[in-house]
Amino acid sequence: MPFTSESAEELREIARQFVAKECNEWKTLVWDEQCHYPKELFDQFASLGWYGIGIPEEDGGSGGTALDLIVLCEELGRGSTDLVACLSLTTSGARTIIASGTPEQKAELVPQLMDGTKRTSISISEPDSGSDSASLKARADRVDEHTWVLNGQKTWCEAADHPGTLIQVFVRTDQAAPKHRGISMFLVDHQSTGLDLRRLPTIGRNITGVWEVFLDNVEVPNDALVGPENGAWRMLMAELPLERLIIAAGFIGATFQVLEDVLEHVKERHQFGQPVGNFQGVAHPLVDLFTRAEAIRLLIYEGARMHDAGLDCVKEASMAKLASSELYAEVARQAVLFLGGYGYIREHPLTMHLADSAIAPVAGGPSQIMRNLIARTLGLRT
Repeated sequence: MPFTSESAEELREIARQFVAKECNEWKTLVWDEQCHYPKELFDQFASLGWYGIGIPEEDGGSGGTALDLIVLCEELGRGSTDLVACLSLTTSGARTIIASGTPEQKAELVPQLMDGTKRTSISISEPDSGSDSASLKARADRVDEHTWVLNGQKTWCEAADHPGTLIQVFVRTDQAAPKHRGISMFLVDHQSTGLDLRRLPTIGRNITGVWEVFLDNVEVPNDALVGPENGAWRMLMAELPLERLIIAAGFIGATFQVLEDVLEHVKERHQFGQPVGNFQGVAHPLVDLFTRAEAIRLLIYEGARMHDAGLDCVKEASMAKLASSELYAEVARQAVLFLGGYGYIREHPLTMHLADSAIAPVAGGPSQIMRNLIARTLGLRT
């Protein structure tokens, strides 16, 4: 299903109608409470060609631009930021394989990722390496020219145990090299012998779920190595700007959904003989929040346009991730005040947004790291 930049608004309307019918925030609230992964929903994503948006047709994708993908993820964020994470994990894996994989890997895996029979997760963090992810200690040792053995512990691995998942495991393959130069990436089937996955009991983001990953002499063939040996750090850094724009789009979509829920409530809720939205103490804070959300959305779009033009968008992507995540968290908290007791009932989607937004300034790179990245682009850090 080909897309062009001119069709971004048409895609938005298709996605908005799809979300309203198939995966709105009321439905995702139930899935989140049940820790349920709706495989049939993501199979629909595949049938619509959504895994391939932003990937050229000649590479096996659906065509279109990064801006198209951003618009789609913004609309999915209205249902849940977890939907965006599930989609993005696979689209990111596909882009990495297309950019760095062998012809054989591309020929085998890209069609399976596009049709939904395979999905990808990513495993970088460890108990002692989070923001300093290059300090990871999990390792891969070469047994012979055909086989590697992986050992170590990873954590905070989203969607690791969903059907058909290949985990992109980042491990150290050169113990003597500087930390950024001795890392490689292997694709590991989630049902591999020696691989133990343990789900963590998080307060939110329970559609994707978060796992610990234990590697105990996990044997993988040499063709599970993606990209150059010891060269995975550059692969990861190349993917991060677009990935952060996608994350930001999901956050801003969720933010607008919460704001619109509040707006509807304050128009309908009457106190002291009039809608509560007529009171300046309600109207002005909402105006400010809507204004900030619109500004951040434009920043995200600008980052996507720069990416499509082949320009460096590290600053814009970092700003977008920083601003969108912090606003989502602020809006979710403020919404409780606007909705009163209604926003504190588990049956209301706002409770899901509260839990999901709490981790937003951390997931995908914490706000402190985003500020450091932005400071460097301003010449404030060497």
